[in-house]
Amino acid sequence: MMENMVNIINIENKIKEIIDKYTGTVGIVLRDSNGNSININENIVFPSASIIKLFILGALDKDDYNKPITLIKDDKVSGCGVLKVMNDGIVLKIRDIAYLMITLSDNTATNMLISYIGMDKINEYINKNRYKGTILGRKMMDTKAREAGRDNFTTPRDVYGILQLLFEDNTATDMLKNQASINKLPLYIVNEVEIAHKTGELLYIEHDVGRMYFKNEYVDIIVLTKDLSKNEDGIRINSEIGKLIFDSYSK
Repeated sequence: MMENMVNIINIENKIKEIIDKYTGTVGIVLRDSNGNSININENIVFPSASIIKLFILGALDKDDYNKPITLIKDDKVSGCGVLKVMNDGIVLKIRDIAYLMITLSDNTATNMLISYIGMDKINEYINKNRYKGTILGRKMMDTKAREAGRDNFTTPRDVYGILQLLFEDNTATDMLKNQASINKLPLYIVNEVEIAHKTGELLYIEHDVGRMYFKNEYVDIIVLTKDLSKNEDGIRINSEIGKLIFDSYSK
């Protein structure tokens, strides 16, 4: 059994050693399928970056997956994604938009879903599920809203909670398993282990959150960072923690 294979106290100490090597504030939640857990700054509020997209996905009615939605010019924003360069007027299904939001972190797709669901309804979903440190305050790339103090925030504990709900849904889990960004938690273990995850980044912020699968067991790991002196520190924190978990649980 996994619980006989790992020393959770040793893993926690090694995670703290990794964190101490770099700048910034780091929040960690780790839970394995045998109930072992690690919590570091789990209730601290972090700018969510693209991790907020998990909560948008959670608020999306799965019965709407096959409904069509048309891309219009006003939807398009810069940053991650491919829809910004697609022709106006193309029609996609809600499910396709959601896949783009998660797998490519497509900002245009995200804004289309925020408009479709409604920002108030997404925040109602967040409040209903008692994600006390999470709020959707603006659409993606809305710099005016950000300058006005409206932004998106979350906590490691809240992210752990939304992931548990998403992992109950096969389609959502498949989206996370097809994540295109692999430069953080999976960096040193690509092709060694299956991981369903979502990344997020802004200036001086690097996040990666998800589930690593080990045979019939798994480890959920949330790594949020902020106040980094350089983004490279956050990438190294994530990638070194990812390798530590793999080395500890794959023995």
